[in-house]
Amino acid sequence: MNIGREARECWLLTGSQHLYGEETLRQVASQAAVVAGVLSEAQEIPARIVNKPVLTGLEEIREICLQANASANCIGVIAWMHTFSPAKAWIAGLQALQKPLLHLHTQANESLPWDTIDMDFMNLNQSAHGDREFGYIAARLGLRRKVIAGHVNDARTRRRIGSWVRAASGWQASQQLRVARFGDNMRDVAVTDGDRVEAQRVFGWSIQTHGVDDLVDSVRSAASEAVDALVTEYQQRYAVAAGLELGGDRHSSLRDAAAIEAGLRSFLGEG
Repeated sequence: MNIGREARECWLLTGSQHLYGEETLRQVASQAAVVAGVLSEAQEIPARIVNKPVLTGLEEIREICLQANASANCIGVIAWMHTFSPAKAWIAGLQALQKPLLHLHTQANESLPWDTIDMDFMNLNQSAHGDREFGYIAARLGLRRKVIAGHVNDARTRRRIGSWVRAASGWQASQQLRVARFGDNMRDVAVTDGDRVEAQRVFGWSIQTHGVDDLVDSVRSAASEAVDALVTEYQQRYAVAAGLELGGDRHSSLRDAAAIEAGLRSFLGEG
């Protein structure tokens, strides 16, 4: 299923721990909601950022990663270690995660309140510790991921996140991609399909084989209106070689090319 832009979701998974107490965790949740809101409203990011409950333990982390895998709309996961978040709790979840992963190294505050800073503030702003932990375990596990450092109010940070979201969207579409290949005489036979097996194993592409006659039939049945429309488009958008233009002695060749395109589009559209 190819989901539209309005349905694409990236899940914000915020890490913390119970050491700080429930009041601190409530503030972590509140600040995570603000970050998700800023990213969701950003024009640079072509997806909705869905804020998930603050994660503090192995089982809930693994469960949310499995839910992300199962969600058709979730195209990727953004991990933010808001406070000092012991990364060993993330091992099982990260190993189970099958969606693209972005490690966002950010803070709730853009600057430090030097006149009032105390341990309560420090406990709520230890992303530097949590992100080092998370970065270490991601490297230790050999995970493929993107790391972006910067505050979400910075347009440069949002643009980088937007680039990752577009890449994740492409990955998501690729998982349901169906490719037609003509001329093979075997269909879905693993031992003779060679690279098609590897393409499906690695990229998720389902490459179906078809006889050339199937395409020929589609070309021959192409509607004349569709061919006329393509010929007109060719002449409007491209510099057509002499003789191929309407009335030229080779104009039939241009129509043949248009019929092939119309027939191929019809064949692919029918799935």
